[in-house]
Amino acid sequence: MAQERIVSADSHVNPPKDLWVRDVPARFKDRAPRVVSTPQGDFWMTDSQMSGAIGLDSSAGKKPEDYKPSGLTYKDMRPGSYDPAARLVDMDTDGVDAEVLYFGGPVTQYAADPDLRNYVVQRYNDWMLELSNAAPTRLIGLAHVPLIDVDEAIRELGRIAKLGLKGFHCDPFPDERGGKALSDPSYEPFWARVAETGLPISFHIVGPRKQNVTEVFKNPAPGVKETFIAIAPISICETVSTLTFTGILDRHPTLNYVLVECGIGWIPYFIERMDQTFEKHRFWTQSVIKEKPSTYWFRQGHATFIKDRAGVFSREKAGIDNIMWSTDYPHSDSTWPHSRAVLEEHFVGVPAEERHKICGGNAARLYHLN
Repeated sequence: MAQERIVSADSHVNPPKDLWVRDVPARFKDRAPRVVSTPQGDFWMTDSQMSGAIGLDSSAGKKPEDYKPSGLTYKDMRPGSYDPAARLVDMDTDGVDAEVLYFGGPVTQYAADPDLRNYVVQRYNDWMLELSNAAPTRLIGLAHVPLIDVDEAIRELGRIAKLGLKGFHCDPFPDERGGKALSDPSYEPFWARVAETGLPISFHIVGPRKQNVTEVFKNPAPGVKETFIAIAPISICETVSTLTFTGILDRHPTLNYVLVECGIGWIPYFIERMDQTFEKHRFWTQSVIKEKPSTYWFRQGHATFIKDRAGVFSREKAGIDNIMWSTDYPHSDSTWPHSRAVLEEHFVGVPAEERHKICGGNAARLYHLN
């Protein structure tokens, strides 16, 4: 496997400290995101609101006993988090040929002021293009599009499509960030625009509903933090179910979506559960979809995993063409710098053609890397 091309379908960035303050418009000089150093570590601050402690998002290569949810600084961070040249060195160390890059920093902490929010998002998306241009065949930067205002989202989607970025991310629970739930009919023009662009839309896990990450991590009760971390991936079931049963995928058959960092072992059960729901309840619920939910999954759905032996074992039922491996660098769950060894362990007995698809071929096809 040493010579096989592998692509991480989910890796991350931590933006450079000065991304939003260099060349900042005068009206945002005191409001744009900036890093504040404190005795408790570095934090991001936007418009006087503190968020984004440096910690687990910068722990690749560290021993689990050394993990900290906060308390780290940019000096503790691997430069590969934000510097493309250093990133390529770390990828070479790990034997990874290409990475699909997801958000970091405060871009997902939405400002109430739409002008400031647009500045933060557009500057971030422009930077993702800069990263991609630094190594076009190896660094695949994805944009971020807030679903706070539909017209705003459509405009930014059109802008990133013109920039040439290969995909984008949206929050799976926009109604908890100031927008409406994905099931709301007002999003229909947005779904139509997504399908028109042909760009894959991704939904990264964010944690269970109705839970504040900061408050959870402050909670001293035994097991609260572990419970939050363990069940966070499962909450993405709501997203795939919504996309399916509300008819979004039926109305837009060319729309491809990706569930990120949620693992894949749950997929065989859940698509069977959705099929059973359709078979038993579509009459009294007056279902709006024409096919079994599994049809839409295998046609349009994708999911990434880091370490998931159960998922690899049941890969046929999850969809060999639908699942994609990832390193999650530089986060705490990352397999860096031992990703090749992890893959060897996970794929014992898996036919080479299937392994090739899951470890890179599917991502290369979805993001047009060939």
